[in-house]
Amino acid sequence: MTSFDYSWKALLKPGLTEEYFEVHRERPFQYEVTSYSPVNAWWLGELCRLIYRQGADELGSGAQPRTRSDILSEVGLREIGFFDQGGTQCALVAPLNADGGDGVMLVFRGTNELKDWCYNLNALKLPAFRPESWPGGGHVHPGFREALDRVWGDVERELDGRQSALFYAGHSLGAALATLAASRRPPRALYTFGSPRVGDGEFAATLSGCPVFRVVNNRDVVTTVPPPIRDFVHVGELHYIAQDGSVRTDPPEAEIAADRLQKDASFDLNRGLFEKVVNPPEYLADHAPVNYVAHLERALG
Repeated sequence: MTSFDYSWKALLKPGLTEEYFEVHRERPFQYEVTSYSPVNAWWLGELCRLIYRQGADELGSGAQPRTRSDILSEVGLREIGFFDQGGTQCALVAPLNADGGDGVMLVFRGTNELKDWCYNLNALKLPAFRPESWPGGGHVHPGFREALDRVWGDVERELDGRQSALFYAGHSLGAALATLAASRRPPRALYTFGSPRVGDGEFAATLSGCPVFRVVNNRDVVTTVPPPIRDFVHVGELHYIAQDGSVRTDPPEAEIAADRLQKDASFDLNRGLFEKVVNPPEYLADHAPVNYVAHLERALG
């Protein structure tokens, strides 16, 4: 199974790994399912991890030889579109032997570089934080909206005319962008991993007809920003990964608060004193995409 990784590399450069889709590839994606699917959560979690992998179009000759397309083809998928504008990236993924006939997955990349973290952590600078109105209703974080607008025109043109089922997903900043995209063009389902709050309650209401599943790994700090001021709220059905690795659906806030007082049972596995000193604290390490995937794998059995 995928190993937990609590290093800075796993957190800040998740695309450098060579291990993807290690298990459960015999369980196909369930395109017909609109309720929460642990299988779909695992597939989309892996795609959210893979989208961080940069190719020759981004890194030139320094790119890793094994591309996203190489990895996707091994599990019967292919990238039918990649959009990259001004620091925002997302990809359309479909079955290998069809042009999205069964379904299409739109996956947004999160924070691949330190400078991107400003979109998440700028929300903590309360005097500078001014929500912007959202055309569908309510208010949203301006940095998230700006990031989505860079690619949305190209994405929408690619989606126009497609009759296949759409699934959206994203991790971190990518989760915020996927949430905004779902408000503009509702998918069959939206899965987010480590998502910050995106907008207020009126904005959340624009997604009332869309199945939204929000996966949160224990102490992940990004899921706590922006603070719940200006009526900013989370969207969708919560699937909370507890410190013992169990996945709990919409647990009470008091239960979550009590659980977060306990250290993740996987956090100190095979970690000596040196690793504990030089690697990030758990509230940051829990945000790494690989640790989401590792938990989801184990939840599947």
